[in-house]
Amino acid sequence: MVRFKNRYFLCEYIQENQEKEFSERDLLNEIRDQVQYHFGDFGSAKIQFSFQVKYLNSVSRLFILRVNRDYKSIIWSTLIFMNMFKGVPIKIRILGCSGTIKKCEIKARRLLTKWVHKILKCDMPNQLRNTIIRDYQQTQQILPQITQ
Repeated sequence: MVRFKNRYFLCEYIQENQEKEFSERDLLNEIRDQVQYHFGDFGSAKIQFSFQVKYLNSVSRLFILRVNRDYKSIIWSTLIFMNMFKGVPIKIRILGCSGTIKKCEIKARRLLTKWVHKILKCDMPNQLRNTIIRDYQQTQQILPQITQ
């Protein structure tokens, strides 16, 4: 029996208006629609089996995608050309691609730590600072659960 070989993408979405939050299902459906638009029925059918959003954090704007190894180029090019998400201008940065979700988790932790330290250096009210620290701690607890 041969195991399924997947690739995991660590990505960040950048939106100009921070007013809208997205769910994993919204992100999954939008990327599938974009694959349908760019690659037609062929591309959509190829990624359908193994494509999944493994992690999404709306505070840090990071997400992890899983896709079959053979079709990673379809997702890669779709993410690069994605510029709208439910009518909101958006850009997606691919921060890494790995064969294991553990490596994506390690990179996400490293990026989150840098992001939190950078934000906490700025002057801000204590309530906002406490909210950021709480969200960071929750994210640190959630990340190891996706590898299990």
